[in-house]
Order: sequence, then structure tokens, then C-alpha cells
Amino acid sequence: MLAALPELSGGDVDGPCHETSSMTGVVLAPGVVHLTYESVLGGNRARRSSLWRRKHGETAWQMYYHQATPVPAGEGQNRS
Repeated sequence: MLAALPELSGGDVDGPCHETSSMTGVVLAPGVVHLTYESVLGGNRARRSSLWRRKHGETAWQMYYHQATPVPAGEGQNRS
């Protein structure tokens, strides 16, 4: 997968970028946040969910888990 990333859409600095909306974060525990949002890339929508964590004593957040679910064409925009 890592070797394929540069070849995927959005893998280039000048390539397409994800447009995001409806971003919401919920603190699950100290240093753990669940982030949900929708993205659009090349006209394709997806609902995304990720878990972020920050280890005690560190300032940077790190993505621990991510999932994207494609939204079928024609389904309502930006669910709440």
C-alpha cells in the first residue's frame, strides 16, 4: 500500500485535494479523540471516521485508526 500511495489520486502536491465538511470531534478519553467528517475527491463522496491519540507528555497527535465508507451517488448531502 505504501508503495502505491504516490500513484493514487491526491498523491502529488499538484494533484487533487480532498474537500472536507461536517467535521466533528468527540473526546473519548484523555488523549483520545474520535473524528468524523465527509470528504469529496474527484466528485466521489465518503464518510470518514478516525481515532487520534496523543501520548502523555507529547504535543503531536497521531492517527491510530481510519475508515472511509463511500457514499452512493444521489444520497443526501452532508448528513448530520
